[in-house]
Amino acid sequence: MAPKTWGQTKDQVNYRPAKKPQFSCKECMWMFPRLALGSCKYVRGAVEASATCDLFEPRHRSAG
Repeated sequence: MAPKTWGQTKDQVNYRPAKKPQFSCKECMWMFPRLALGSCKYVRGAVEASATCDLFEPRHRSAG
């Protein structure tokens, strides 16, 4: 079951600086717009493109 839209706090999702750019908010399917500062479908408040959280999902999935 997906989280409620804008229903999670940053603390609840373990919002933190991303250790690797490929796992940052900028690369997540839930961030919009993909600028230095944007929004997330599930997390309340502004999110930084260089951060990440436990809800991260890549925009592009490999066809493995």
